[in-house]
Amino acid sequence: MRFERYGIGIAKGLSVTLRNLLRGPITTRYPEQKLDISRRARGTKFAWDEDKCVGCYTCARSCPISAIEIETPETAVQGEIIAPCHDTCPAGVDAARYVRLIAQGKFADALAVIRERIPFPSVCGFICAHPCEDKCNRGKIDQPITIRALKRFAWEHDNGLWRQKGKQLPPTGKKVAVVGAGPAGLTAGYYLAKQGHKVTVFESLSIVGGMIRVGIPDYRLPPEIINDEIDEIKRVGVEIKLNTKVESVDKLLKDGYDAVLIAVGAHRGVKIPLPGSDLEGILIATDFLRDVALGKPVKVGKRVVVIGGGNVGFDCARTSLRLGAEEVHVACLECRSGMLASAEEIEEGEHEGVLVHPSHSFTKITGDNGHVSGVECLDVRSFAFDKDGKLQVDSIAGSEHTLPADTIIFAVGQWPELGLVEGMDEVKTVRGRTIEVDEETKATGKKGVFAAGDAVTGTDLVITAIAAGRKAATAMDKYLGGDGNIDEALAPVEAMPTRVEGPREAFRPEIPFIPLKERLSTFKGVELSLAEQLAIEEAERCLRCDLAYHPEKYQVDTRKCIFCGLCIESCPFDALFLGHVYEQAAYRSRELILEKEDIKRDEKVPASGYYHPEVAETLPKQTLLVYNEKKAKRQT
Repeated sequence: MRFERYGIGIAKGLSVTLRNLLRGPITTRYPEQKLDISRRARGTKFAWDEDKCVGCYTCARSCPISAIEIETPETAVQGEIIAPCHDTCPAGVDAARYVRLIAQGKFADALAVIRERIPFPSVCGFICAHPCEDKCNRGKIDQPITIRALKRFAWEHDNGLWRQKGKQLPPTGKKVAVVGAGPAGLTAGYYLAKQGHKVTVFESLSIVGGMIRVGIPDYRLPPEIINDEIDEIKRVGVEIKLNTKVESVDKLLKDGYDAVLIAVGAHRGVKIPLPGSDLEGILIATDFLRDVALGKPVKVGKRVVVIGGGNVGFDCARTSLRLGAEEVHVACLECRSGMLASAEEIEEGEHEGVLVHPSHSFTKITGDNGHVSGVECLDVRSFAFDKDGKLQVDSIAGSEHTLPADTIIFAVGQWPELGLVEGMDEVKTVRGRTIEVDEETKATGKKGVFAAGDAVTGTDLVITAIAAGRKAATAMDKYLGGDGNIDEALAPVEAMPTRVEGPREAFRPEIPFIPLKERLSTFKGVELSLAEQLAIEEAERCLRCDLAYHPEKYQVDTRKCIFCGLCIESCPFDALFLGHVYEQAAYRSRELILEKEDIKRDEKVPASGYYHPEVAETLPKQTLLVYNEKKAKRQT
């Protein structure tokens, strides 16, 4: 039996040798080819940074031989570290705090924390692009916390607690006009009304919400959710006038408004000027989604092609399926990994049957008897913009093909309608597309006139528009004689939670959805709520990055430790590393157990240059031997 195993081992080794015998390495100059190098590598001196360590127990848990022992105090120190989720949120929502409160079962307190920064917790709970999750430190261990879904959960368990501490200052006698009832305009109006100003919002459409109402389909954001939030905004005194299009900002100023905010959103869609783009069956994404939202009759053919790979493109594609299209394609210039739509939107679209065609350019729209019959395409190798901003596409010769279609929807961009500032020389625009403002104050060149949201940035995230509305409200309040302080403390003061050991060990839960068959026959909301126990368990995975439990004991038993570096690989705070020391030896048992003082980082224990960029910059550039199979084939 031994000989048999030995022989199998030799055979496997020889097969690997023979398979690679004729393969030659390709020399690549670093850093021209990016390499991912493990953090666990290089060095024989274990080092620990006490200032970075928050006592999360991740390193001890990751050690396969239990060589690390930690003891932390029960209570934490708050304020030393800003959690990356909190720091990343454009509106400054303290996600770490509200997730922690959900873990403690304090759901109403959690919502109060959210409402301290935004008046649209439900909207963000349903459709926020959650940049906070991309920065979540838990993602360095396994998977980030489902922060967006937990926000929705907190909103669903509201009991009105946050209203008890809401701010409402006495009337100031100042009048503010807000043009546009979208997230930026309504956010600014909400906080300005709380500051005591009389706010009137003018909306050209027959419904409130701007692009979150007419640009996001009901299956992603049910309209009743928006209406509930609008009712809260009206409750603080904001007046909303529907079906009222503002033709001139100057006229508003002449009518007695002391300040004006332009927040018209980006409702004007873009059409690529291709041959055949005037044929019947051509639709523009913004018009298409708006008509569906307003309940107007909208027809699509059996085969639909959406040009554009952003979230709006997938909204159009998934809406087309619900309107009866049998075959829907999304085609775009970007490669699959570079598509602008979120991963969730692409995944859900494909799950519903949308066919995706990345790396495509478009040369012509074909027609039959004046009606669309398809779009001619080329496969794209790469594309870039030159110094003048002109698109340069490297198409693959001979790759011409046609995507058949009865309906083609352009979803390639959108811009705000800026007719209301025509003739106002003080209000500058960027290439006539967006309004130029001071980044911090959102002020235009015209005294008393401000702008925020997509009118300034072009199409952007909802949470970014809300953040812009907050900035505008602060600056406008100061302009009107206030102190600009729109902050509120709505949540009760919390006692610091205790920690005996690290966060819950588990993976991110699956968000529940309605069945696929039911989706395609209705605009009913697709995503379902998290169950209470599941939400609590998910919140318990949080590392509590904003709280520091400084270890009272941090001990490494080098009788067990083999310097595998798994603890270093897993540490989300970069508090551990292996330093450069040639040899370390000890003979007495007690000397082999390293205490805090033995492993603290100092000048004697430099960081490894293989991971720490500040050290890597001081090292000479290296020539690395990397086998690149595709390149080798091209050269042979």
